[in-house]
Amino acid sequence: MAVERERPLLFGAIADDLTGGAELAAMMVARGMPTGFSTSVESDIDRLSLAHVIALKVRVVPAATAVEQVLAAARKLLEAGCELIFFKYCATFDSTPDGNIGPCAEALADLLGARFTLFCPALCETERTVFQGYMFGGAQILAESPKRFDPLTPMTDSNLVRVLAAQTRRAVGLVPHPVVDRGPQAIRERCDRLAAEGIHFAITDTIYERDLAAIAEAASDMPLLTGNASVAAHLPPAWRRAGRLTRADVAELPGVDGPAAILAGSVAPRTADQLADFGRDNEVVTIDLSEVLAGVDVLGATLATARRAIDRGRPIAIATMAPQEEVARLQQQRGRDVVARAAEDFLTAVAQRLIFDCGVRRLIIAGGETAGAIVPKLPISRFLLGPYQGLGTGRMVAKMPFSVAMMLKSGKLGGLDIFSTVLEEMRRPVSTPPYLDQWPPRAGML
Repeated sequence: MAVERERPLLFGAIADDLTGGAELAAMMVARGMPTGFSTSVESDIDRLSLAHVIALKVRVVPAATAVEQVLAAARKLLEAGCELIFFKYCATFDSTPDGNIGPCAEALADLLGARFTLFCPALCETERTVFQGYMFGGAQILAESPKRFDPLTPMTDSNLVRVLAAQTRRAVGLVPHPVVDRGPQAIRERCDRLAAEGIHFAITDTIYERDLAAIAEAASDMPLLTGNASVAAHLPPAWRRAGRLTRADVAELPGVDGPAAILAGSVAPRTADQLADFGRDNEVVTIDLSEVLAGVDVLGATLATARRAIDRGRPIAIATMAPQEEVARLQQQRGRDVVARAAEDFLTAVAQRLIFDCGVRRLIIAGGETAGAIVPKLPISRFLLGPYQGLGTGRMVAKMPFSVAMMLKSGKLGGLDIFSTVLEEMRRPVSTPPYLDQWPPRAGML
């Protein structure tokens, strides 16, 4: 049944993991758009929202499963009258040749009757850029960066045209930077020319923030756009210029006090550095996954340590991280999926006990796959979203029988002191005027 609404949903997004989905929703809130967020296709879409993000855990599941879930989410958004669907994935295009970006985009294009679809994974705030179809992390091409060692999605090819072409039956082209640099009309003309040649998917070269704005404006009236959240953040100004968006809400979020904890399942070096910084003044418990896999009662000991910290009024971090060589050894012995599932199941059990037994009311979860395992298993009726204020700073309040302040943090992002800083900020309410023109806010906060 279609949702009765004051006006159609202008923007509907499907994210392939929860941390990226939360960041995208926070960007829309910061841009003044009333935005909803959910982690399930079954959740209702607020009839007053103009944007809604459905965050799924489909980045590394089998392609057929990912396609099924993404299409279900798309149909939910279409029922709400959605005018543009955005498929959100990682800024490093995390997807091996057998990955899900191509199949999901192909299925969405078929559903929507999209004649042409742009792919824009760049995140210029972190110097993740694309030139001549090759992705860079700063001065390094992707295949020479730490991403080549990712335990779930190792990126060994920097040519995104080639990576995407391996995943889809559709021909893949390129919108090169000289075209992007000439602005939205030139991008549209390039898309028309490629479509006339039988090419219906294209990677966009993206070097500067202004490139993201040009790509967003070129795609603002297309039925489908794909990429990182950073390009979608430029859609609201394009809609305002076209007269399609007049509302600009102040972003407000209540403060929440109470015991605090961090759960980290990410193996990203950035998260390891952030935990080390947090550990200078607080306790960090590192879980030995080999003991978890062997059936040792690690949970009881971990919760006892957490209770002691909470009784002293101190936050605690619990991590299933391990050195890369140890992760590789366990994966070789047990299988990649078995190790990942053991870590996620353990942290999910910890999260539930921390919240319901230990009274934790401020919680940071680091790692998209980890957040995707934990959050959907909590009895959350609704999310209240805070505004994006810089990388890794998006906040939300999960409404359960009580309120829990949360941040879902990408493993690769955020300032070194993000854990201590955000846990303290969660105590204070937020009221932020919308960023109508300036973007990104507090740029360079890394």
